[in-house]
Amino acid sequence: MTRRERYDANLPRNLTYRKARRSFFWRNPLTGKEIALGQISRRDAVAQAIEANHYLESNFSPTLLLEKLKGTNELTLSTWLTRYDVIYKRRNLADNTYKVRKGQIKIIQEKMGELILEKITTKHVAEFLEEWVSQDKKTMAATMRSVLSDILREAIVEGHIINNPVTPTRAAKVTVKRERLELAQYVPIREAANKLPRWFALAMDLALVTGQRREDVAAMRFNHIVDGRLLIDQGKTGAMISVPLDLELQSVGLQLGTVIEQCRKSSTTDFMISAGPRKNSVDGSLHPDSLTKKFVSARNNSGLEFTESPPTFHEIRSLAGRLYEKEKGKDFAQKLLGHKNANMTNKYLDTRGKEYVIL
Repeated sequence: MTRRERYDANLPRNLTYRKARRSFFWRNPLTGKEIALGQISRRDAVAQAIEANHYLESNFSPTLLLEKLKGTNELTLSTWLTRYDVIYKRRNLADNTYKVRKGQIKIIQEKMGELILEKITTKHVAEFLEEWVSQDKKTMAATMRSVLSDILREAIVEGHIINNPVTPTRAAKVTVKRERLELAQYVPIREAANKLPRWFALAMDLALVTGQRREDVAAMRFNHIVDGRLLIDQGKTGAMISVPLDLELQSVGLQLGTVIEQCRKSSTTDFMISAGPRKNSVDGSLHPDSLTKKFVSARNNSGLEFTESPPTFHEIRSLAGRLYEKEKGKDFAQKLLGHKNANMTNKYLDTRGKEYVIL
């Protein structure tokens, strides 16, 4: 007769140590199946068991008959959002992208969290979006519709619901309000920048010749140059771009290598664009907002007149894309901008109606 193993009362529920196998095993109380944890340390086994038990208690707690009759055991959107957060993290997106999505999830949690997931209707979605549509915040309405649709799409994948109630709703038509920056406007703004700190004029040149975002321009260092190429790791998308120093944008007479050499003469730090070490920036790095603010100053001093939503520093990126498209083609512009999707490149290349119709 086989001798029964002694139960170790100091182990968490569902965790057992088999001396014969010198291994820990965790039993799933829902299925009765044991899972071998292997010959790991007692500490690791206990930690894993506690984590597994906690997960079951949070997601598969026993339901009383009365609760079943009342329907209180049904999965709420709030509970599903916890699971969605795990799924979203697996997409390995940039930290800032995840931070923005967390804020959007919080809004949905506050407005719709108590709703039963499978009972959410198109009417619920429409009422949720109406808050922004009624205030003419169409961009926000379109964004939240997209986020909510993604949340419910993942719920379909995991079998919690069959249809996506967001689909029948109309996406708010977003009107682009920020004016595009044209070359004829860039030139006088760049001239006005000569009266501002030297680093800003170079920042405009570097942004135009590389076609990069202000965050990436501010992060460029001299040691990012390897074998005659500038290596760029885009902060927003994670795209990795290797740009030759002999890259030239002929329409404005800029060559990347020449611009960087000018940056070497101006900067006293490791950063290509720098105002030098100071109290709030020991390493001499610049906050991207500094580029935005200086651009506003140069734009105001350029003598040009704009619409209610004048172009910002970011529009230099769009201008670069359009200029490179004319000189080197759309494929080159897409690679330089770091877009995996051609549709995004097309948005940057869109002049928004600011061009003549050729007859």
